[in-house]
Amino acid sequence: MALANILSEMPDLLERTLAEHTPDAQGFCRECRDATGVSAVWPCVTRELAEQARSMSGGAPAATAPAEGTVAGRRRARDLSAPAANGRHRSA
Repeated sequence: MALANILSEMPDLLERTLAEHTPDAQGFCRECRDATGVSAVWPCVTRELAEQARSMSGGAPAATAPAEGTVAGRRRARDLSAPAANGRHRSA
């Protein structure tokens, strides 16, 4: 959270981070690659941090549901659509 707070106060760096950490055609982050070329699954940790920073700088109330286009929103939608062990949908 501290890193997201710092990043939220740097709009240029925040926007560049969001623009660079995007998925490729196989669902991996375009930026997060190690020396062997292996890439992190998207959304990577850096993208999640940047989206948290964006929500902090945007002043969105914490009590509202995350927007569907955000990492948190996509995860929430995925969690709600995946059946739980008892056959019912999970709640957030």
